[in-house]
Amino acid sequence: MENSSSLFRYCVFAVLATLLSGCSTNDTVDTVQDSAPSGAVDVSLIPDAVPEVHNGRFKYTPYTLNGIQYTPMASANGYTAEGTASWYGTKFHGKQTANGEVYDMYKMTAAHKTLPLPSYVKVTNLENGRSVVLRVNDRGPFYDDRLIDVSYVAAKKLGFANDGTADVKIEGIDPVAFAASKPHKETDPLVFLQLAALKNFHNAQKLRRTVAEKLMLGDDSIRISKDDKQQYHRVRIGPLESPQQMEELLEQLAEADFGTPFVVYE
Repeated sequence: MENSSSLFRYCVFAVLATLLSGCSTNDTVDTVQDSAPSGAVDVSLIPDAVPEVHNGRFKYTPYTLNGIQYTPMASANGYTAEGTASWYGTKFHGKQTANGEVYDMYKMTAAHKTLPLPSYVKVTNLENGRSVVLRVNDRGPFYDDRLIDVSYVAAKKLGFANDGTADVKIEGIDPVAFAASKPHKETDPLVFLQLAALKNFHNAQKLRRTVAEKLMLGDDSIRISKDDKQQYHRVRIGPLESPQQMEELLEQLAEADFGTPFVVYE
């Protein structure tokens, strides 16, 4: 969603008894354990990072850690590698990343030792074929032969949050080429937030009007679609234009006590 405000920081591995995480900003391993957040997290509501052209300064200055010198790349374009991925969560949530941002374990971000900050990568879990797009804004992981640290929700979407690590493939993304490839907007499915599926059409209309008034949305922003087979009237907001718009709507719906909608693709 907001992908330019993603996260992460210098990392040293901390051992977790049941779930493995990836990083710490210190040269030495501290005794505070990392962990997953309490409660269930519906990652279907969290979109991948969207590659954006960065107009500011990139961070790729060489640095030394634990006696090892690292020379970051000036661009992620054309980068590809395979190796081990890990993740980190509550221990670093809310702390500063190497890019000067704030780590949020619910954002689609990652840490890498030598990719420029910020940059974008596609990460594929070689064990199950799942892929995500992440914004790299932190350094790490500095533990064994690990190649990348991803946020907790990224690990959930990739399917290895419970295992702690996974074999992955990383591919750099060129934001300029991505922005220029607008045909993807025509071929990608439309995205909606579904508020409810009601049998009574008048109740669906009432919900539509109430949401439009409280969120100050135009009538054309909320649709009522009917499933002729099941006779349900589905109240949906959309189609959405960007992950940022989705994030803003989710916050507004939560503040207005409309509950958590479903993400629907058409």
